[in-house]
Amino acid sequence: MNDHYLKKLDRITAILTQLQSKPVVRAQDLAEKFDVSIRTIYRDVKTLENAGIPIVGEAGNGYSLMDGYKLPPVMFTKEEVLSFITAEKLMQKFSHQSLGNHYQTAMEKVRSVLRHSDKNLIQNIEKQIDVFNFHTQQKEEDSLKNVIPIILESIAEKTQLNIEYQTVDSKVTNRTIEAVGIFFEFNFWYIMAYCTLRKDFRQFRIDRILKISKTQIPFLQEYGQINDYRKSHGNKVKAKLLIDKKIMAHLVNSKKYYGLVEEVETDQGMELTFETEWISDGFPRWVITFADYATVLEPESLRVRMRELLVKMMERHQ
Repeated sequence: MNDHYLKKLDRITAILTQLQSKPVVRAQDLAEKFDVSIRTIYRDVKTLENAGIPIVGEAGNGYSLMDGYKLPPVMFTKEEVLSFITAEKLMQKFSHQSLGNHYQTAMEKVRSVLRHSDKNLIQNIEKQIDVFNFHTQQKEEDSLKNVIPIILESIAEKTQLNIEYQTVDSKVTNRTIEAVGIFFEFNFWYIMAYCTLRKDFRQFRIDRILKISKTQIPFLQEYGQINDYRKSHGNKVKAKLLIDKKIMAHLVNSKKYYGLVEEVETDQGMELTFETEWISDGFPRWVITFADYATVLEPESLRVRMRELLVKMMERHQ
């Protein structure tokens, strides 16, 4: 079998996997994924139909497998098995408990369909992979173990949520929100949502939710993808720093993490512009780590906050 037919076989098998994993698959999306023409995808789908796979749909409208059709268990490659184990280690350390528990049961199902040789591979390699987490996991109340699945269900069903929320200054408020999505940042999970109380969009840290419940109240607003939404609706503050050039090499990764949007070289040093949501806490604490090589150009509130933090540090170490 020549290389052309091997590639075609791999592509057709991958198309079948796509049909198994999604309700509808468009020919245009498949063509872009496999870098072939749409006509090639049409021929591949026809090959699957000729092989007895009951595909519903037609060119231009998208394809799906006939409802109720079952295929034999999928066989995983060795590389896929190893990627599962690595992902499992990451989930154990960085996922919210409500996600980690479900992922663990899902992995048990994956293990059940592996070949005997792959099961031995897992047993031999899983103890050789570890992820060292510097963030202390907080204990969750039993009632909140399914908080993220509840949030995701409300997004899928387009229904409002009621939450009892503790703010950063320990005040407890009751909110009705329309969840846009969830994201992980600065070692915490957050909800991006429209708050009906504030009549505006807000971010809520999930570990500060004391109670959560779904309602039967629908919302009709289409919010789009969370990444695009956060760019346009995030509560970000512009900050400018003048930094000594000789320490720039030490900030390569962290400056992007803290929201770098522009970097300009001047005679006095490097002028860095940031857009940050953490102007009162995370951002000034980061700047303090190299404050002897940095000057705050704006905003004034950042200078004030850094002075407050430095005074507290001096008082604690006198």
